[in-house]
Amino acid sequence: MEDNTILKNDKETVKYRRNLNTLVVFGTGVVLFGFWGIIKLIAQVLLGFQIVDPELLDGLDPAGIVFVMFFVAAVLAIDVILRLYAGLRARREGYGKKTGAGHRIVLVLLIISSVITVTFVIISIMTASGDLEENITGLFMELSSLVITLEVFMASVSVRKYRKRTGTEVK
Repeated sequence: MEDNTILKNDKETVKYRRNLNTLVVFGTGVVLFGFWGIIKLIAQVLLGFQIVDPELLDGLDPAGIVFVMFFVAAVLAIDVILRLYAGLRARREGYGKKTGAGHRIVLVLLIISSVITVTFVIISIMTASGDLEENITGLFMELSSLVITLEVFMASVSVRKYRKRTGTEVK
């Protein structure tokens, strides 16, 4: 079946086209939030912010400190790779190309990660631990990331359901 949804203007098809657009635009947002993590880390290093709690590093030998720094870099790299994968796949789906379910699974993992991070930041704000301005900025950024990731996930599920229901083929 050929995809001729541009000719249809019923409520369901209009929502489908809006969701395709959401996948493209917000998929880009998912990717950008991955790069934001890198930019934030570089800025923190250049401005002399604490990246790792000094108490964690107390008593560690140089090899231990290198291991902690490597671990932080690995977590950041994994986050960027997952966001690149999920965001680029969402964009691909938004452009009408075939995608598997893998990016939706990654989106769920990113959503869970964001919820956990938001929870810890809120606890940090409520217990007055850490820099308040940094915590509020971090909360704003993480909530923004969470909302964008949720939007991409919901749009992807909606697009998948529409295509299945209508038998719309993808390239």
